[in-house]
Parts: sequence; structure tokens; C-alpha cells
Amino acid sequence: MDYKATQWRKAMERKGWKLLGKYRLPNELIEFHVIHKGRLYSGRCMGASPIGDFSQPGSIAYVIMRRDLMTEGVWRKARGGQIGMNVRDLPY
Repeated sequence: MDYKATQWRKAMERKGWKLLGKYRLPNELIEFHVIHKGRLYSGRCMGASPIGDFSQPGSIAYVIMRRDLMTEGVWRKARGGQIGMNVRDLPY
């Protein structure tokens, strides 16, 4: 368990984000942040049916649904915007 990642997730939860895996994803547009293999994946997708193949590394579905490979992940209902994803270095 990565202590800094847990601190980051808890700070996001205090801002209104929900823990991936604890809450069921709605069938509407969501925003997400996932720490996966030491990188921060952020984007928007349809929560209950994310785009991409669950077995295709790097796809939105793979990053969101492979909870065994993620360090931490949060989501919230999106306030609009386009579906897509980007990858960044960790903020800490």
C-alpha cells in the first residue's frame, strides 16, 4: 500500500469524490482519477459502460475495471465535457 497515494485519495474524498470499488458506477458521464502502475490516469467516460476492451492495457475500461492493478481510484459525476483519458506523472 502506498501511503502517499492513500493520503491523495482521502484528500479527494474530502472534496466530494467517491472511492472506486466502494460505490457502484452510475450509467451516466463520470470523471475519474486512477493511480495505475505509478501514473495518474484521468478522464471522463460513461460510468457503467466505459469505452474500450477490458483486456486492452491502456484503455479506459482496463484502467477503471482492473482494480487489482490500481493503487487508488476515485470518481464523481461529470459536469459535462468530452469522453477521453490522459496520463500524467503523480502529483506527489
